[in-house]
Amino acid sequence: MTSFLSKALVILLGVASPAATNAANPEPVRRTIEEKGIRVTFEATRVAGPDVRGDSFQEGDAARFRFTITDSTGKVPIRGATARAWLSLRQEGEIPAANAATVKAARFITGGVFGQADLDLNSFYVLALNSDATISVVDPLFGFGNTKLLALIPLPANGYDWALTQDQAKLFVSIPEKKQIAVIDTSRWEVSHYIDAGLHPARLALQPDGQYLWAAGEGAPEASVAAFRADTFAPVATLPIGRGHHDIVVTPNSSFVFVTNSEDDFVSAVDTHALAKAKEIKIGRGAVAATYSELADALYVAAASGEVAVVNGKTLSLTKTIRTQGGLADIAAAPGGRHILAVNRKKDTVEIIETSSAEIIQTGTVGRAPFQISFSGDLAYINHLVGTEIFMLPLGQIGRRGQPLTVVTFPAGQHPLGETWHGSPAARIVPLPGEGAVLVAGTLDREVYYYKEGMAAPMGTFINYSREPMAVQVVDRSLRERGTPGVYETVAKVGKPGVYDVIFFLDSPKIVDGFELAVAPNPKLEAEQNAPKVVITPLVPTMPIKAGGTATFRFRVTDKKSNKPVAALRDMVIMIMTAGNWHERQVAKEEGDGVYTVTVTPPGPGVYYAHAQCLSLNVQFGSANYPVLRIAPASSDSAAGNKNE
Repeated sequence: MTSFLSKALVILLGVASPAATNAANPEPVRRTIEEKGIRVTFEATRVAGPDVRGDSFQEGDAARFRFTITDSTGKVPIRGATARAWLSLRQEGEIPAANAATVKAARFITGGVFGQADLDLNSFYVLALNSDATISVVDPLFGFGNTKLLALIPLPANGYDWALTQDQAKLFVSIPEKKQIAVIDTSRWEVSHYIDAGLHPARLALQPDGQYLWAAGEGAPEASVAAFRADTFAPVATLPIGRGHHDIVVTPNSSFVFVTNSEDDFVSAVDTHALAKAKEIKIGRGAVAATYSELADALYVAAASGEVAVVNGKTLSLTKTIRTQGGLADIAAAPGGRHILAVNRKKDTVEIIETSSAEIIQTGTVGRAPFQISFSGDLAYINHLVGTEIFMLPLGQIGRRGQPLTVVTFPAGQHPLGETWHGSPAARIVPLPGEGAVLVAGTLDREVYYYKEGMAAPMGTFINYSREPMAVQVVDRSLRERGTPGVYETVAKVGKPGVYDVIFFLDSPKIVDGFELAVAPNPKLEAEQNAPKVVITPLVPTMPIKAGGTATFRFRVTDKKSNKPVAALRDMVIMIMTAGNWHERQVAKEEGDGVYTVTVTPPGPGVYYAHAQCLSLNVQFGSANYPVLRIAPASSDSAAGNKNE
């Protein structure tokens, strides 16, 4: 292995100075190693934000980390490799040893409390679209049941649907009440733009080629669909469609967009190249959902009446109507496109349609009021309005004409949605990247469940800080090929200033090496962090009257400049902990006059600490600028006390 120290010296000498850097197009950090017949080129570039500048990396910058892996000639890309990378901040004065990369990689792969990198480039984040006009961003690798809230993104009104770009850099969220579409920058976890949609946008769809975002308007006065450039967000077309609720399906080659119209008897077909309506295809009234099979090159539209219309994707003509019983609620193409699944909310069934014959070949019972279908690589998941069990169908066992379906279940939560539930139509079950697992939004439980395929029950939960997740989304931050063969990349936000070792690991052939990345202080961030914000003052807690009783902790939050109470904090989180492993986190309840409370049941006598976190005010757990409350439960012999550190 190449000496880490010698490589670091080469990199230091090769970094361009700010003065020599083009302000509009800064030189990227770029270094190459060659081992065991493999060439790895590391490149780090800034992702331009609203304050574009051309100097070196600064704290808080969004950076694109790219590793190009080829043979030794640089001409043959290495595809499908397992590549991992981490950033480790050097201690002041630290000189890395020759085996530093190997030692650190081993520690990060092993994980654990003391095996955490300063920045993990192999992670994913869980997003929840909440019923209180927020989006939670959670780091699930912080531990099940003890998740780390990275951000709470406020919206001006409830989001309805969302769509993630292929590179996962932007998330579009429709906000019908405000006639807007929010654009979320996933490198910073903040809203970067609001698109004035010109209609009440409901369902969203992105073209696979990434050119346009499509939004269908809801409501009788505005039966239209609008298109926007996905890069500049500029509107490019607004076209008339039918009435009612809509579903949007884009063909895999991005040539056509199909929009269903529940109160009219046709599907609107839009030519994406001409940005004009190509045809109105008569299929009958009451469309509830649609899906597309690339294998059959056909659109399948389910109607509540029990009919499934099959539309040829080339001729835009109705080729067949498959008739079944009334009550269809959702339809979806299984991976590969050989089979279509349709669930019947009234008959509690799922039906398997073979795309080659356009016939129903299997029917099975799947619990009460099924309403949504999701897929992983190996399983179909069916969610319900009544009951909390999730039904699963092994995809390898469907398609056997006339044979009973193999169905397995697992429990997901305590509270079913109920027949009258109306929320986001976005997926409530999503697969995790490379995990053989899925996440399930437990709306009324206010949690997200982690289910590992093959288990009898969820393996854990991600708390959602007392918010109801209507839908769940995964943003994959792991190093992977994102279009160009042999190029493995991701985007992440760099941390505090200093010199970082970028540790690279390739599993086969095994290569472990290190690169260097310098991060400078960010004057803007420092000013924001040092600016007076709030004072959080602990009030005298209410102690348990007897063993097993509850204790209430109160905090008053005031503005540091005006000394006025700070109201309407929706992300004030209090963590109560004691020596050992016991701790509890809660979103504080507002009592008024800037007072926020949490109530817990101490497990026994001891000293308990209360830490406050409020991300919207830059208050982090354990900050030296904020109070720590110590109490002794009433069951102990000593009097209760508190201390403000």
